[in-house]
Amino acid sequence: MSDSISIGWFGPTHNQWDWILGHFRQVTLLTERNVEDWIASQSQASHLNPANSTPVLIAAIESRFEPALDFVKSLDPSVAPNPTNAMSMPWCVLLGDDWVGHRRTYPLPETMQTFYWYEWYDRVFPWLVDQSHVRTSNPSNNPGASANLRKLSPRVQRLIDASLSMDNRLRCNKSNGNSIKMALVVTATATTRQLWCDALTRQAIQCVATTPENDELWANPDMLVVDIESEPWIVRERQQTGENECTRSSLVRRLASQFPKATMIVADAFPRWDTWKTLKDCGADLIVAKPFQLPGILDTLENFEVH
Repeated sequence: MSDSISIGWFGPTHNQWDWILGHFRQVTLLTERNVEDWIASQSQASHLNPANSTPVLIAAIESRFEPALDFVKSLDPSVAPNPTNAMSMPWCVLLGDDWVGHRRTYPLPETMQTFYWYEWYDRVFPWLVDQSHVRTSNPSNNPGASANLRKLSPRVQRLIDASLSMDNRLRCNKSNGNSIKMALVVTATATTRQLWCDALTRQAIQCVATTPENDELWANPDMLVVDIESEPWIVRERQQTGENECTRSSLVRRLASQFPKATMIVADAFPRWDTWKTLKDCGADLIVAKPFQLPGILDTLENFEVH
């Protein structure tokens, strides 16, 4: 899937941003000086040869107070008096950790397609799939086409359209046979285990659930889910083994070794890059923030090679 997307990247390239860029083979780093030229050239190439990879502009904004924010806003014709031709292609904005809670304290225009950086697997990838498909599909077959008649905010409309698109693709995957047949959920609370099992069962995925302390499991899962809300077991484990490192990291490392062929997902209420990098180094494959979109995760696993 990454071969069919050509990314124009405007923003920082360190830490999580470098990790995000590593998911694509076709990336052009842009500045304010050449963004418009790149948009124009890619739009012309797409018009002449629709079979080319889909160009997508991604702007990454780490802080609410970056000067580049004004330039990014200028790409949106609904808020800028003299917008560029950015709307001739799909584009979105990725927000850094500083943006958490911004809809209440520092809202951006709802016409802008925005994601947090850690929504990469359950929201951004499915959105990119939609952008790739729309060039080869009939607009009348777009699941959001009829919904556009309703008077909703642009953000709500986008969420509805994305959900419909994912549901359609998941139905096709089910009819062709999901690659994910069985999931193992590891969590400390019965409520969380029940939520995951109910959600996975609705997607026709067999679910087995256990607690972090149980290391004697006889299972062959395609997918592992680590969702630790509270950790009273940390004290017991440290008293017995003298373990000093982060217990969740220790758990992820153990599970990665125990089930090397399974795709491991770690759910986190407030993801931070340093935490995710540590978990990734321990063997985690995907990070999702709560609340997340399970259909989006499954959609990503079907359409992208994650890393």
